[in-house]
Amino acid sequence: MSLIIDTKTLNELVSKAVKGSSDNKMIPITSLISIVLKDNVLTLTTTDAMNILQVFKKDVEGDDFDVVVQTEMFSRLVMRMTSKTTKLTLKDSSLEVKGNGTYNIELPLDEDGLPIKFSAQKYEPGKQHEVKLSDIKSILTANKASLAETMEVPCLTGYYFNNESVLTTDRYKMCSNNINVFDDELLLPAELLDLLLLVDDEKIGVTIYDDKILFESSNVVITGYQLEGVEDYPASAITSYVTQQFQSVCELHKDNLLAALDRFTLFVTPFERNAVILTFTESGLVLDSVNNTATEVVKYEAVEDFVMFRCVIELELLIDQIKAQETEFVEMWFGHEKALKLVSNKVTQIVALLEDENE
Repeated sequence: MSLIIDTKTLNELVSKAVKGSSDNKMIPITSLISIVLKDNVLTLTTTDAMNILQVFKKDVEGDDFDVVVQTEMFSRLVMRMTSKTTKLTLKDSSLEVKGNGTYNIELPLDEDGLPIKFSAQKYEPGKQHEVKLSDIKSILTANKASLAETMEVPCLTGYYFNNESVLTTDRYKMCSNNINVFDDELLLPAELLDLLLLVDDEKIGVTIYDDKILFESSNVVITGYQLEGVEDYPASAITSYVTQQFQSVCELHKDNLLAALDRFTLFVTPFERNAVILTFTESGLVLDSVNNTATEVVKYEAVEDFVMFRCVIELELLIDQIKAQETEFVEMWFGHEKALKLVSNKVTQIVALLEDENE
């Protein structure tokens, strides 16, 4: 049993498929890739034990074919191939890869000494929906920077969806993206949404089950699980916070502000909470290091309802939120004792302030 495929095409398929593999040494299947040819459709499958990624290519020449090999060895070999075509042939105990030369990759065996096979994926009827890839990209640009990175509150590591917006928070920063992606209340893991960037189509079919969710496009299928704890997600608290009134607002050029903040990374230390002092003055936003070693003024593009205001904020936290803005100018609301608010089109971000130790 063998197949022949254009090497560049195989390289593209493998480059996508490896994104679904986590290579967890405690879970052997996460370091494997399944290669199946059936009715001239080639399918590469990988998993991280929670999500299953399948990448497809039609009109591939060869016999029906089903083999599992180590992801790392196979992918590294394919990515080094420069031959025009690659031929894969299934042997008794190895996969023969023929291109620039001839190479044999040993087949992993199960407890009974037989070659490992992935279970066939079965898709049952569920609630049908459709999402746009452009919406997913907007979420990953704007919301990702506000995800929790630790498991102290597990539900905060995911993206919360309802029929009005997408929310993320780690309790120190919040993001509300006012786009309707799903009509249902869902909590999806970050790894699952990251995989959707492998899709080429703008429209992605979705099937929603009780605890699972399936995304389908012309060349990629992704199966994953919804996160538990959607009922514990602080959606109402986030919505209440992002709709609060702030006293004043200014507009700043994003690139100029980021350049200034980047220079200040040289003058902050963990011993000083990586903090920077922001003072909103009539002439512009004044940045000061807490140890009095740096100061700089960023001019406003516009300002409304101005009231002098001073606050202290964690520098990298602020930088990450500003980088998540998609527009040329940053609309920054100030005057609230606990936070700053950043607004860009449909996206509102809340960034918590540090306690001002000089007050």
